[in-house]
Amino acid sequence: MPCRITARYKAASYRRLFAVATLLLAAPGVLFAASDGFVDRQASFVRGLYREGRYFECIAETRRLMRYVPSPRRHELEYFISANYYQARQYRTVIRRLTALPPASPDPASRLLLSQSLARLGDYAEAVRTIESADTSWPEGTMEQERFIRAAQLSTLAGNFALAYDEAERGAAKYPASILPTLRDGLSEHGTLPSRSRPLAAALSAVVPGAGQTYAGRYTDAIWSVTAVLALGAGTAWAWRQGHRGAAFTFGFFATLVYAGGVYGAWNAADSYNRSRTDRFRSEVLRMVPEYEPLRGEYFPAIFR
Repeated sequence: MPCRITARYKAASYRRLFAVATLLLAAPGVLFAASDGFVDRQASFVRGLYREGRYFECIAETRRLMRYVPSPRRHELEYFISANYYQARQYRTVIRRLTALPPASPDPASRLLLSQSLARLGDYAEAVRTIESADTSWPEGTMEQERFIRAAQLSTLAGNFALAYDEAERGAAKYPASILPTLRDGLSEHGTLPSRSRPLAAALSAVVPGAGQTYAGRYTDAIWSVTAVLALGAGTAWAWRQGHRGAAFTFGFFATLVYAGGVYGAWNAADSYNRSRTDRFRSEVLRMVPEYEPLRGEYFPAIFR
């Protein structure tokens, strides 16, 4: 009798062990199916958040999604997060994230995003150096075309119009159907911009007060300059003839200051003239450049398409 009880007990134990083992073997498949369904739903949810412009929520939900995707796909999600920070105008965060990447093999899309973030903060020189870096391989096609456009744009912002023209010219030769030929033609007009010589403007005002300002297109300043010098000069002469030596010296002192200020003002007027023409030209060129979109086309992660 005890032997039969022991045998039944062992049989029941084996059946329970078999049931547990079956559940354990089936669990990964169940969990995988559940996580796979979650990935699809979460990707759709993140896509909706992005389209609504809810970038910070999009970042949080993308980080949650990353736990369930294979490692090779996480890189594009990291880029997606950085692009959302850019869209949310968190440019310093983008720079901090992208500069932390290993420098050995920079991703072209990340390189573009980094350069644009630097430009948004006004660091145009560093933005140009970033996109001109020799350690980045730019694949032919849309990515390389975008690189030429952004290099010309950033060089224009930095005031290096010769480099901007060179980039646009090289890009136009390779991608004649793009915006690059128009950009090249626009940049080619930089050499024809009217300008004013600062030394000449100062010399003209030294000879005839107000002449330098007139040369630089500052007609109101020219009238004030010549009027002040003539008035103080006349006051100096009148006081001297009247024997008021102290008053004459005072008038003469201020006449000299106004005269010297007019010469210096003519120099600055010419400089202001040149800057205004350059700024206007820069604005006209930049209006030709399409807005940068970090998640346009192929940059948008495949999991969200």
